[in-house]
Amino acid sequence: MKNDFNTYLKITPIFIILFFCGFKTQNTLYPEQIDWESHFLAKPDRLSPYAALTVTNWHYSYTSKISGNNLHIDFKFSGGVVPSQSWVKPDRISARKISRQLLNHEQGHVNINFLLLKEGEIQIRFQKYTVSNYKRLIQANANKIGKYYSDMQDRYDVETKHGSDLEAQARWDDYIRSEMNRYED
Repeated sequence: MKNDFNTYLKITPIFIILFFCGFKTQNTLYPEQIDWESHFLAKPDRLSPYAALTVTNWHYSYTSKISGNNLHIDFKFSGGVVPSQSWVKPDRISARKISRQLLNHEQGHVNINFLLLKEGEIQIRFQKYTVSNYKRLIQANANKIGKYYSDMQDRYDVETKHGSDLEAQARWDDYIRSEMNRYED
């Protein structure tokens, strides 16, 4: 029994370290990879001229504690695809090549949302706040970063012609990849 316990003590810390390192990498460095079956569950808008719609969200919240002039703020950030609002028209993507190209374009929207999540966290979490300005500045920073990435989503669709301009899509893929590389450890 003593040998089993000693072996357990030697193995457990290694497992715990690997578990936490692996968990951090998965959640903080990469956006979710979408697929048609899991991420596009809403009924398609038959009046829309588009073959697919990816709906993403970004949320932040915080709690604050004030003691005299000392301010402590705990932030929480989340974001990702909203499958219940995202849709695809399967009849418009029957060819495998078209399906891959469109899914790549939609992944670009998810990746831009990931950039919003990462940059939003940096811009909001690491701003200098005071007791008198933190509520206003948090909201102002969130609005500013949210607008920037919302405008980027719009430019992405316009410039790529919703993924149909393959040269523009390739340029955006490169740009988004380079932006995401900034957030690697």
